[in-house]
Amino acid sequence: MPESTDPATPDETILPAEAEAEAEAEADPADPADPADPAAPVHPSYPVRTKRLSLRPVRRDDLEAVYAHRSLPEVALYLPHEPHTREVTAETIERLIAGEALAKAGDWLDLVVEDASGRVVGEVLLRREPGEPDTGQVGFAFHPDVHGTGIAAEAVSGALDIAFDDFGWHRVIGICDVRNLASAALMRRIGMRHEAVLRDSAFLKNAWCSDSQFAVLADEWRKAPVRSTDERAVDRALSAFLGAFTRRAGEPVSLDAARAVLAPEAVIEYVAEDGQDVFRMDVEEFLAPREIFLNGTELTDFEEFEVSWSTLVTADRALRTSLFYKHGIRDGAPFSGWGRQHTQFAKTAGGDWLIDSIVWKES
Repeated sequence: MPESTDPATPDETILPAEAEAEAEAEADPADPADPADPAAPVHPSYPVRTKRLSLRPVRRDDLEAVYAHRSLPEVALYLPHEPHTREVTAETIERLIAGEALAKAGDWLDLVVEDASGRVVGEVLLRREPGEPDTGQVGFAFHPDVHGTGIAAEAVSGALDIAFDDFGWHRVIGICDVRNLASAALMRRIGMRHEAVLRDSAFLKNAWCSDSQFAVLADEWRKAPVRSTDERAVDRALSAFLGAFTRRAGEPVSLDAARAVLAPEAVIEYVAEDGQDVFRMDVEEFLAPREIFLNGTELTDFEEFEVSWSTLVTADRALRTSLFYKHGIRDGAPFSGWGRQHTQFAKTAGGDWLIDSIVWKES
């Protein structure tokens, strides 16, 4: 919820494949792939479909769709390269097409992600790691307007299914800049384990950068506990609530999506930083002033999302405990903040989960 004004560099709002540029720089277009390499994976039949999406290899006619997100400064924020020109995107697609068979170690397979309408909304990439034929790397990049919809998590999960079930890989890693909290949160959300921080591991854009490394093993991926329908419903409800507060480039904001997942008699409490004062609000006392503030001229960009969380579900009650991060642009200056939130849900007679109380505190 928009409150904090501490100046800081804003976090990434999309989910980039940080290592891709390095692999592209290493690629030699004059060095043809060897399709006879016995370690080359057997590919699935494309498109690979998930619940809402289709994944297929990138094509030359995807140029405009891929350029639409690769050209955005926010996409390139934590990448080793600057926002793409159309020419650079075209050259990148050519290199990726040349290596899509993953016949050589170090090749990347670029799968574009299409939504139900057929629109390309992003990319997921799989790399065959040099020296380790049973190890791969996953990367991802999405257009900012699908952030908060669950599309990125669904697509990356689909790519990991391909890596383990079709390619037979033993281990897949994911690497992101330590400042890229959105990418780190996604990898945690889908079950990847944070293994290391690689301090000052690359000198990029005139600065030393540190990376976070995540990984998941085939046995872990296949044995991941199936989350219940109720747990997924709680996820969707809280995602809709937090996502309603997103504002980009001064565009109008409606909090109707937040109202839709709040019980009419819900109680929202904000605990002051000193822990002494508690401010209690009903639904409209909480939402109305924030809707006005979000649509004003002072706060032009805003977003908040969970970084880590746990959910406890009983028969008709659920408790979600979250660490969340928020950032934006206020009066032309970036700000960010952290907070903890306890959200209680109740299951309606119709099977929907509604928020009936929120308690949050910011640090």
